[in-house]
Amino acid sequence: MKKILMFGVPIVLVQVVLIYFILTKFMAPSVAQGGQQATAEHDEKKAEGGEQTTQIVVIKDVIVNPAGTNGSRLLVTTIGLEVPSVEMKSELEAKEVQTRDVLVTILTGKRLEELAAPEQRDALREEIGQRVNKLLHNGKLKNVYISKFIIQ
Repeated sequence: MKKILMFGVPIVLVQVVLIYFILTKFMAPSVAQGGQQATAEHDEKKAEGGEQTTQIVVIKDVIVNPAGTNGSRLLVTTIGLEVPSVEMKSELEAKEVQTRDVLVTILTGKRLEELAAPEQRDALREEIGQRVNKLLHNGKLKNVYISKFIIQ
């Protein structure tokens, strides 16, 4: 029994590690690439067929000092703006500086208490959506996502 525990358990553990390594390095990447290729082909077919696909423009790492903090506190956030078409995505990407300005203006105007309250996030999303929509000429945003929201 001692020999089984001394030799059997380590051998089984080594085999499990080897199987994991083989699956993650060789098998999983080929499966993932096939899935990515199929998704890209599906998106191309939708675009060729005239169907509109939603797109998300990500505005990364907007860093501001909230109102009333005298520069002692920071908010770091990443905002995703969902638009209904590739044309609107291009327009929004071309207006990234204006969009960042809108985000900075909105976020620096909020007090720390407003930003920290989870129930205020929907109102914040709505305000961002309304202000960014004023920049757009080809349509309106579908959604506003807050993917990073760090207060220090």
